Amino acid sequence: MTIQETCQRLCKSESTIRRMIKAGRLIAHKKDGVYDISNESVNDLSNDKQVVDNDKTNEQIDNALITQLKLENESLRKQVDQQQAIIMQLSRNQQLMIESSEQKKRRSWLSKLFRKATDTAN
Repeated sequence: MTIQETCQRLCKSESTIRRMIKAGRLIAHKKDGVYDISNESVNDLSNDKQVVDNDKTNEQIDNALITQLKLENESLRKQVDQQQAIIMQLSRNQQLMIESSEQKKRRSWLSKLFRKATDTAN
């Protein structure tokens, strides 16, 4: 492959491809002042790029899932808070009913009798 073909294949600039050749990341042979780059080394780098792209995609998916889970957690917290408020209100009502019932039991037989007498008189 030529440098230009490699640039298009890897979506890199010509200077980047030349640096990669000098660094040994691409295998190339120079013939008459023109580089001939090995298809194998380009394929290897292309596969590496796909792995990096897949990692980025997976990271984006993970971030989206994390955001969705945070929203669901917040919604569930609000539901739990509402249910706890309802439970507290029901507990208060129950306590008031118990206290009212106990007060009725504490009345003396005379006050109960007096109350019955006034109720029938009305």
